[in-house]
Amino acid sequence: MKPELKVVGEIKPPPYKDPATMLRNIADEIEQGNLDVNTIAVVYWGPELPLAIYGGGRDSEMYHLAFAFGAAQQRLLLCANHVAED
Repeated sequence: MKPELKVVGEIKPPPYKDPATMLRNIADEIEQGNLDVNTIAVVYWGPELPLAIYGGGRDSEMYHLAFAFGAAQQRLLLCANHVAED
């Protein structure tokens, strides 16, 4: 006999995990003048759609986006290595 589980609450992910909220927060920061953006690059990877890349800003040509994604990859790898060492 399986034990009966009682639902006592709902676990919701934090707001920064919601893509729409995260994008709205970034847009708000840009509109308020808190972020001076030359290039913004967004990657979308959904369960039913292939990888999609969006770019915007004064410098949003393909080579700007390629540089931004390359720099972001290096930053992520450095952060991952730092976390692994702790």
